[in-house]
Amino acid sequence: TNALPAAGAPSLSAPFFVDRKLGDAMRGTLEEAVRRLSDSRCQEVLADFTDARGRTLEANLRAIGQTLPTYLGFVLFYDGSTTEPCESERVLAWTSPGSRAVHVCWSQFSYWQRANFGYTATIVIHETLHTLGLGEGPPTSGAITAKVIERCGA
Repeated sequence: TNALPAAGAPSLSAPFFVDRKLGDAMRGTLEEAVRRLSDSRCQEVLADFTDARGRTLEANLRAIGQTLPTYLGFVLFYDGSTTEPCESERVLAWTSPGSRAVHVCWSQFSYWQRANFGYTATIVIHETLHTLGLGEGPPTSGAITAKVIERCGA
């Protein structure tokens, strides 16, 4: 069916800030992440985690007056290929808790984008949680990704 989006629904063609070195290659993954984040079941992931001060990520997002899907437009995606964390084959992207800058390890990320497109959308959501203040250790990176998959799909 060709249903019209609900009032206030995020546009899947919303502007994203993506480093020109990454070009338009990330657009599909970001649009899939927005689609998932638009689902109320996926948004429940915000209540699953807290920042270092014990506030839920949901409270942090509310404090800046954004919805989860539109917040993705405030996250900055940079080419992190030359950064130390990207030297590990297992790292697809990274950020620091509370920073809006996500560094994409393009070699690994693009491989997974071709091999398992949905997984890269999961990684974008995972990193978005970090931008809202979520740290790691605990929870582990794997536990965060597993919770995103549980709430938002694979």
